[in-house]
Amino acid sequence: LDQAETDTEVGPFIQAHWTPNERITIDGGVRYDWVTFDVQDLKTDDGDASGSLPQDAPSRTAGMSYFIAEGITPYLNLASSFETPTTTELANRPDGAGGFNDAIQPQRTLSAELGARGAITGWLSYSVAGFVSRVRDAIVPYRDVGGRVYYTNAGKINNNGFELGVTAAPIPQFSANLSFTYAKYTFADYVVVNGAIADTLDGNRVPGVPRFFTRIGLRSSPGLGFVVDLDQTLSSSLTADDQNNIWVENWGAGVTNLRISWSKQWRDLSFLPYLGLANLFDRKYIGAVTVNGFGGRVLEPSPRRNFYLGAEIGFRTKS
Repeated sequence: LDQAETDTEVGPFIQAHWTPNERITIDGGVRYDWVTFDVQDLKTDDGDASGSLPQDAPSRTAGMSYFIAEGITPYLNLASSFETPTTTELANRPDGAGGFNDAIQPQRTLSAELGARGAITGWLSYSVAGFVSRVRDAIVPYRDVGGRVYYTNAGKINNNGFELGVTAAPIPQFSANLSFTYAKYTFADYVVVNGAIADTLDGNRVPGVPRFFTRIGLRSSPGLGFVVDLDQTLSSSLTADDQNNIWVENWGAGVTNLRISWSKQWRDLSFLPYLGLANLFDRKYIGAVTVNGFGGRVLEPSPRRNFYLGAEIGFRTKS
C-alpha cells in the first residue's frame, strides 16, 4: 500500500444543566458528528482506489439526580453514541487492495445507567451503579493474519453489569479505596462467514473482557510532604477468541504497584517528584491478549518489575 489518508470531523454540541430546586439536578445534551474519511491511492499500477467515505449521526444524553440525604443521591443517565471505525480498521482490507473497506459501518450504542452515591459517615463514602447497553454494528476484530488485524461489524452486542466503589479515610493520614466491576458482554447477533462455513456466535462472550475486575488502593501520608500509594489489581479469566475456544485462565494473577511522592511549596512554585515501582513483586503475568490471534497466538506478556521517575513543577500566577 502507498496511500495518503485524511480524517476530517466536525462535531458541534450543546449541553444544558438545570437545578429546579436544591435537591434535583437535570442534565442534557445533543451532538451531531460529520466525519469524512478521504484516501488518495498513490500506487495505481493495480487500479486507483482513491475515494471518500462520509459518515454522520446524532448523539444524545440525558440525566437526573435527586439528593435525598448525605447518605444517598440516586441518579439515572441515558445516552446514545456514534463511533466511526478508525483509519487503521478501514485500511486493513482482507483482499489486500488499497483504499478503504467501505463494508465497515459505524457502531451505535444505546445505554442506561442507574445508580446512587453518598457519604455514609464523615470518612466513608460509596458509589454503586448498574448499566445496560445495546451495541448495534459493533466494530470487532475477526481475523489476525501475519500481525495485521481485519475488522468487521457484529450485528449486536449486549453489555450488562454493575460497578461498586468504596472509599474510607478513618484518619487524615490514611485512606483506602475499593472498586469492583462485573461485566457480562455477549454477542446477541453475530455470524462469522469463512468461505462456505457460517458460524453463528449468538450467546458467546465478547473476547478480551474479564467478567470480574477488582482494584484495591491504599494511600498513606506520613508527613513532611510524603505520600505513599499502593494498589493491587485482580481480574477473572477471559476468552481470547469469538468462538470462546481459547481461554486465558491465569489472567487474574494480580499485579501490585507502588508509588512514592514528595511535595514542596515555595511561594508561587510547587515541586512534586515521584518514584514508581510497577509489578512490585516481579510477577510473570499476561498483560493483554490479541483477540482472534492467528494460530491461537493470543498472549502478550508484560514487563517484570520496572520503575519510573518523574516530577511535576507548577507555577501560580498572580492576578
